[in-house]
Amino acid sequence: MRLRGLSRLRKLWRRLRRSIVPQRGAIILCYHRIADLPQSPRRLWVSPQRFAEQLEVLTRNFVPLSLAELAERLQEGKVPDKAVVITFDDGYADNFWSALPLLERFGVPATVFVTTGLVGTEREFYWDELERLILGETVKGRNGETEKGRSGNLIGQELRLEIRGRVRQWKLTNDEERLKAYHEIHDLLTPLLPEQREAVLQQLRLWFGVSENGRPNYRLMTVEELVAISRDGLVDIGAHTVNHPDLTAIPPEQQRWEIETSKRQLEEWLGRPVRWFAYPYGSGNFVTRQLVKEAGFEVACSMSLGFVTNRSDPFWLPRIFVENWEGDELVRRLGQV
Repeated sequence: MRLRGLSRLRKLWRRLRRSIVPQRGAIILCYHRIADLPQSPRRLWVSPQRFAEQLEVLTRNFVPLSLAELAERLQEGKVPDKAVVITFDDGYADNFWSALPLLERFGVPATVFVTTGLVGTEREFYWDELERLILGETVKGRNGETEKGRSGNLIGQELRLEIRGRVRQWKLTNDEERLKAYHEIHDLLTPLLPEQREAVLQQLRLWFGVSENGRPNYRLMTVEELVAISRDGLVDIGAHTVNHPDLTAIPPEQQRWEIETSKRQLEEWLGRPVRWFAYPYGSGNFVTRQLVKEAGFEVACSMSLGFVTNRSDPFWLPRIFVENWEGDELVRRLGQV
């Protein structure tokens, strides 16, 4: 009796210890752009030099795995400690220009999650277009004259926008007001339906007197570049919806369309199954996860902070957002997770 009681106590202690000291496991890192963009307010970039530093320390301190390898280990219940998986969200063209050569140099696999609606277009993501218009070096006022942006003779007018039936306004007379306007408008656009978001952007284009065409170095990859970046197998492609909505803010049927259409488009372009998905903004709920599963994906990545362990939900894998840190700083931060 005492032995059985002792056995129960040991099992209870192991269960309690796991709840207090979580299992260390694999880390999934989330990148967006590999480019020098020091003025970018959303910190979605890592310079090529810093990315090389990060890859060097990651290969020295961790075992790089592809997302496919991690999914297989998770299914087997054998997720290794000290493993790292590299992912990129959105599908910017600099993933092809700048990230791929460095990944090849260090032999590190990666997965790029692509927002299909902007592939092959000259359009920018709404947060980049907002930056170009509101924080750009030069902007064009309603009178058609080009006026200074970040410094100098700033536009003295108030920007007025109708968003969901309400007129809002912002002053743009100095850098601080412009940055405040940028963040507030960004936060208002994020939960909107794609067509609502586009209506606000069109108001902005008219106010600033510009077209919808974006900067060449802010575009997404073309179909040809998607094929090329994934041809040798070092880089895999996953889906990231069509229009990059907050899926929890739109009806289930529209969620389904965004999820399934992005998968179908990528499979048509690449000629092979697309098995991985990443939630825009890392945002999803139970309904979203079910829709991703029903669409035929095997794994989905969130932005919840943490390690991937044997007990992780394959449709809600945690990731860690990476900024333009030095290599040693990245390792230090990973040690604090």
